[in-house]
Amino acid sequence: MFKKTFKLLTGAAIVSALFASPAFAAKYNFKLAHVITAGTPIDVAANRFADLIKERTKGEVEIKVFPASQLGAERAIIEGVQLGTVEMSFTTTGAIGGFAPEFQVLDLPFLFSSYEAAYTYLDGDQGSKLLKFLDRKGMHGVVYLENGFRNFTSSKNAIKVPADMKGQKIRVMESPMYMGLIKTLNGSPTPMAYSELPNALLQKVIDGQENPTVNIYSAKMYESQPYMIKDQHTYNVFIFKVNGKIWKALPDDIRKTIETTAVEVRDFQRKLNREADGSFIKRLEAKGMKVHVPSKDEVKQWQVATAPLYDEAKKIVNPALVAEAMQFRTDWEAGKYKASEQKYIESFKKISVPLDDVMKNFK
Repeated sequence: MFKKTFKLLTGAAIVSALFASPAFAAKYNFKLAHVITAGTPIDVAANRFADLIKERTKGEVEIKVFPASQLGAERAIIEGVQLGTVEMSFTTTGAIGGFAPEFQVLDLPFLFSSYEAAYTYLDGDQGSKLLKFLDRKGMHGVVYLENGFRNFTSSKNAIKVPADMKGQKIRVMESPMYMGLIKTLNGSPTPMAYSELPNALLQKVIDGQENPTVNIYSAKMYESQPYMIKDQHTYNVFIFKVNGKIWKALPDDIRKTIETTAVEVRDFQRKLNREADGSFIKRLEAKGMKVHVPSKDEVKQWQVATAPLYDEAKKIVNPALVAEAMQFRTDWEAGKYKASEQKYIESFKKISVPLDDVMKNFK
């Protein structure tokens, strides 16, 4: 009797399970990972991207976002994308340099004098060339999102001019370029995963660090770092990439939807991040952090002090890439990209972003 009942129940359960599965169940289920705090502009963008892709593929593609290093530090996430255990990710140039060193050209100090300069370079031929280097590493690069301009903070002393960096132990991303930057400024670079940073600052294992303001605030670095300089020494990106085999196996229409949606979300995230940057500066000051905005003369001192890194960079990155980056900076300063600059200015005026909603996530 028991066996007969069990068989009937099992059969009923199977039938029930089959009919319980909705007709619109996702054909593709992807994980999208990053290391930044939930609710930040990059995380808002990741979730917006997931929602739009689900809507535009009529539920055929479903993406689950994993923020705040839930799937590991950046290096582990990138390895996951290579293996296909993590299908998609947003990671910075710091970690990607270990897989495709060419991306470190983007970390040259004071390469981009404005957001528009960075966008022109990244969205143009130079940026496309870099993304293609991921193909040989089992990944497909889609677009560059924004981490933002990076700034120094310290618990040791106020930082106003390059000499103030001397002897300071500064956390950097796991990148030869960033280690070279700190050495050029006579500091002591300490490579460390982002997830380990806040605790290392609190325990005074290191004196300071460098990050965009959204990361400085969302990771509560103001609890241990009373000093900051808004020097904007590098413009940092998140690279959106997909496992190469998965990308190639996707139907053309889905790949096209991912590409066009990624560009749309990229611009949305960039504007949101830019607007949030100013708000986070004010909040850092409200928390007691002394934020120094350097004068033009002081900025010039930083540029001169870090200039030797351009020669050192040729030992890290293909010298031709360094030369191209330097030429771009020269051409930008000469006004050769005025049309591109104006295009971005005008297009960004039309983008509406939920800044208030984002700022509500942070006290």
